[in-house]
Amino acid sequence: MDDKLLKFVKNARKDFESKSIELSLLKEIYSSYNPEVVDVDSFISKARDTFPVGNCGLASAYLQHILGKGEVIRGKYDGIPHTFLLIDEIIIDITADQFGGPEIYAGPIKEPWSL
Repeated sequence: MDDKLLKFVKNARKDFESKSIELSLLKEIYSSYNPEVVDVDSFISKARDTFPVGNCGLASAYLQHILGKGEVIRGKYDGIPHTFLLIDEIIIDITADQFGGPEIYAGPIKEPWSL
């Protein structure tokens, strides 16, 4: 991953941690990604308070939005259902620390990640 892309990824993580992303943008992004969620407002509000826990789909969809590329993958982390962004066989994951993994991972598909 090039330095410019990594900077965007680090900033995205900081945006979630500082709760600085507009709620309306998160709602729009998540509604497009997962239209089955009925009460998106409650989901976004709860997710904002529990980051990184329960934020893998939201964070991955946000990364896809700001980077303008990639595929949001519903895979696994150590056998647990987990969502991350995949760009050219590179996983970008800013929520693996909810399972004891790194705060930011950008690298090849390898254990404990799986498709």
